[in-house]
Amino acid sequence: MENFWQDVRHGARVLRKSPSFSLVAVLSLALGIGANTTIFTVVNAILLHPLPVKEISQLVELDTIDAKTHVGFANATKLGLSFGNLQDYQQQNEVLSGLTCIMPTLLTWSGGAEPRQVNAQMVSANYFDVLGLQPAAGRFFLPDEDTKLSGNNVAVISYSFWANKLGSDMAQIGKTLTLNAMPYTVIGVAPKGFKGTFTFGSAEQIWIPTSMYPQVVTGFAKEFFNDRRFLNALAVGRLKQGIGLNQAEASLKTIASRLEKEYPKDNAGRTIALTPLTEAAVGANLHDQIALAGTMMMTVVGLVLLIACANLANLLLARAAQREREMSLRAALGASRQRLIGQMLTECTLLSLLGGAAGLAIAYAGRTLLWSFRPPFIQQNDIDLSLDSNVLIFTLGISLVTGLLFGVAPAIKASVPDLAETLKLGGRGGSVGWGRNNLRSLLVVSEIALSVVALVGAGLFIRSMRDAQKMDPGFESKNLFMLAFDLGALHYDEGRGQQFLRSAVERANATPGVKASAIASDFPLGGGLARTVFPEGEDEATGYRGTLTQLDDISPGYFEALRIPLIRGRLFTDADRPGTTTIAIINEAMAKKFWPNQDALGKRFHFFGDTMLREVVGIARNSVVNAIGEVPPPLVYLPLTQDYAPAATLQVQTAGKPEAVIAGVRAQIQSLEPNLAITNVQTIGEIIDQGLWAPEMGAALLTLFGGLALVLAAVGVYGVLAYSVTQQTREIGIRMAMGAERADVLGLVVGQGLKLTGVGLAAGILVALALTRKLSSLLFGVSAYDPLTYASVILVLVFVALLACYIPARRATRVDPLVALRYE
Repeated sequence: MENFWQDVRHGARVLRKSPSFSLVAVLSLALGIGANTTIFTVVNAILLHPLPVKEISQLVELDTIDAKTHVGFANATKLGLSFGNLQDYQQQNEVLSGLTCIMPTLLTWSGGAEPRQVNAQMVSANYFDVLGLQPAAGRFFLPDEDTKLSGNNVAVISYSFWANKLGSDMAQIGKTLTLNAMPYTVIGVAPKGFKGTFTFGSAEQIWIPTSMYPQVVTGFAKEFFNDRRFLNALAVGRLKQGIGLNQAEASLKTIASRLEKEYPKDNAGRTIALTPLTEAAVGANLHDQIALAGTMMMTVVGLVLLIACANLANLLLARAAQREREMSLRAALGASRQRLIGQMLTECTLLSLLGGAAGLAIAYAGRTLLWSFRPPFIQQNDIDLSLDSNVLIFTLGISLVTGLLFGVAPAIKASVPDLAETLKLGGRGGSVGWGRNNLRSLLVVSEIALSVVALVGAGLFIRSMRDAQKMDPGFESKNLFMLAFDLGALHYDEGRGQQFLRSAVERANATPGVKASAIASDFPLGGGLARTVFPEGEDEATGYRGTLTQLDDISPGYFEALRIPLIRGRLFTDADRPGTTTIAIINEAMAKKFWPNQDALGKRFHFFGDTMLREVVGIARNSVVNAIGEVPPPLVYLPLTQDYAPAATLQVQTAGKPEAVIAGVRAQIQSLEPNLAITNVQTIGEIIDQGLWAPEMGAALLTLFGGLALVLAAVGVYGVLAYSVTQQTREIGIRMAMGAERADVLGLVVGQGLKLTGVGLAAGILVALALTRKLSSLLFGVSAYDPLTYASVILVLVFVALLACYIPARRATRVDPLVALRYE
């Protein structure tokens, strides 16, 4: 231990004596460690940071797997549960100590200055017990508080809702909130930091019992709430002690088989799958994609850190050569090789710890900066990006590992000095030859190879982002805005609701600056309700595999308002009412899916369990439904006059910039119903920007880190060649004294640098080809093997390497042979 502290004190003195070297080393490490810590903070918050629940490893999400139905969108395979099946799993399972139902929804909170929409979840009474939570104030639901239909009007609120909306007032416990025009008694407050079982959920939440669904859900969701075919619920269960996930899944599959036999029409081809809640919290179908994106970002910043380590190793090798006399004297005085290695590693560890501390400061600022660019749908306190114990341990760990990475080779080299030669030369440099710096050359080759991988990743995402930005969404993408409202929250019946929707369109069209407007149930890029579709003559009994297809209920004038071209057929009119032929307009993707090589006009189809046939009267051009870059999914447009939807969006095309018209239209709609909460007021530009946020942010970060990798690699090439020129001063002098031209010397140095660059490029391309194929699912319209990207990276690296080679090469051409030989 005494030797250790001696090494620490000596290392600190050595670093103080070389402030320039120490500053460069710490700054290089700080950038590498800071980048890693910043990205790890995000990955930790989204993928690794457990939800604030008891023993999360024992919690699982249950989902339906439907082998008989093709899902026509979003690559979704885990589809939730029907409420009826969930109740059977609750009662019949023997492997879960508790199973709870979760149904995310929206509620209209009135009673204040103006009505507003709040995030809510309908849950089973055992919800908080299954999650192992204790209230911060008040109590949670009693066991029977989800049994009285429309009669359990009690609510638990999140800590953030209590603090932000109710001022943390204890007197609010026991008082009422008016939600969907009905009073709910606030009985408790959830613990601080808890917002449900969703990583991306809003921090402000209200939980109410599932028995209140008649007052909450409307339209199709209310009509089919108890239908076993309708997958309207999420389910989270707690495994019994000693029961593993695979064992539990096998047991639950036996219940699924019984349900399939008992309810063959609804459950044919359906089974159950379990997902750990640690994965399902980000979305059971999204986890792998998000994990891949996180892995990619961590890989790139890891490459930056490795390049920084290689640079520092080169610096330390140069310093080891300069300190060779010191090490020889210490060895001559009896210092063992182990002692010399320990001394050098201690110095490296001090450097890495200082770099780690500075990197933590950079990460703190970087995290704040990165979070400021979050999309609008994620609020400030929705995700906890604090530098918690996981982040601190990670930073300490990579700091120590980094110290070993860049310190081992120089320490070993410095620990075996040639005593006789060093003492004889007195520490002067000699001519060791261009081919003798093998270790330093290997480090430079590694830097270039790593920078190739980072730059290829950045290049692919830049091209992918540009392709995504150029994609035609298939609808008006500039002069358009929309707002949403839910007439069901005010318990409008269909007749009153249809009249309100007609009046809303009339009022909007009469507003100055409006060209056209229409009602739709779905936002652009917002997805929508999906039902299983069968063409005429087929159904679940014939063995035909139906397709889960998204629906959009629209008013007449919708296609004109959004400028979606109708390819064939006719549009909806006010004459398409109940009692007339039930009709639909479909997109090109649906026509191709159900009637390939046929004319879909006049064809008929029906939904699962519904004998009513709907005639295709029009075919519209494909447009983006869920996400930019998707394969166009099948889509059915239904006339709102025949298929009423109380939760609606008003979509308004404007003559000029939509921002100037929003206030006027909103005032017109609010005047129709002062108690209606108007929400999600957005321009189409804002919606598209949100859809492009992930690729744009990914491209920006990869460009930043790829650029940093390029700079560090260039510094590495320059450093090796500059050191080699310094070490080879005598050899250069001899060459020039024997008649070598300046061009020959220039070619010698530049050739050495380009040789290293060429080897690094070859190795980097091979590694990049192996790694980038895993990124295909994250790219839009560009191959992971895109030749233009690879060619561009090669050209950029060769150009930068030439610049890095030129400066030391130019210095070499200025060597005076007489001065060089006299110096030696």
